[in-house]
Amino acid sequence: MSTTHELIHAAALLIETSWDMEPAEFDERLAAFVEESEDKIKALRYVCKAAEGRAATCKAEAAAFTTAAKSHAGNAERVKARAFALMVAAEATGETPTGARLQANPADPLEYAPDFDANALPATLQRVTVEADSAAIRAALARGEAVPGVTLGERGRHLRWTEK
Repeated sequence: MSTTHELIHAAALLIETSWDMEPAEFDERLAAFVEESEDKIKALRYVCKAAEGRAATCKAEAAAFTTAAKSHAGNAERVKARAFALMVAAEATGETPTGARLQANPADPLEYAPDFDANALPATLQRVTVEADSAAIRAALARGEAVPGVTLGERGRHLRWTEK
């Protein structure tokens, strides 16, 4: 690849077509891409930047789709509420519309008092999720405190791209 433009275009194409590849296939194509390049680090930087850019775009699109999905689900609930109201009104006049029916819910609803506190419930009536707080663990280890089952590993290194 002779020009920067061609290199950037080829890197973007590699990333755009790689989302459903097995890792081994991507690695093979990446190796071929880098082998064809005069500046191997520059080629890798452009592929990485293309992948990071595409990942950010996909995350933004996923967020937009999540928002759209919530909106559509809300619309569906409003439509069901309107149909429910029509069915209740029809039932009150003795009509039996076709296409839907009213039936009893499978369980009675729980009604919580305004001052309800889930923390006051016995443990058998609570659902608890526990996870490690890595920042707090690092701080405790830095203060010299022992944290059972945790030690600090050797600090690694990471790659930082630089421009020529």
